[in-house]
Amino acid sequence: MIKFPVITAGSRVAPEHFHARWCDVETHPEWAPGMEYVRLDGPVHRGTRGVMKTRAGQESPMLVSDVVPGLAFQDTVFLDGGTLTVRHESHRNGTGSRLELHAWIDGARATELAAEMAGLEEVLAADLAGLIALVEHEH
Repeated sequence: MIKFPVITAGSRVAPEHFHARWCDVETHPEWAPGMEYVRLDGPVHRGTRGVMKTRAGQESPMLVSDVVPGLAFQDTVFLDGGTLTVRHESHRNGTGSRLELHAWIDGARATELAAEMAGLEEVLAADLAGLIALVEHEH
């Protein structure tokens, strides 16, 4: 397993608003500009399968690998020779939120895939900043 550094940020908005947006996967392109679409085959819960496509890549199968209501949403994308998992967490921090993104790659080609995704940390940080701006504007 290859872990990327944890991405963290804060917001004045309560954590449940971020969790709701993460679970509303069809709206991810609104705040993640590199994402073309995310589609699930059913409601958001552990084990729901779907597909996602970045603007620069191919469509990839995915799985909602964990959901903790009000706290965490985790998705796993199946790649050629490995998986990329991103865990999105929203924690209460005073009257606002502390947000964390944890990402890791597993599989036979994990090292090679991590090298191919060398800019992933910056993409995740930009996506999180876009989400914070959108949620703070809404609330």
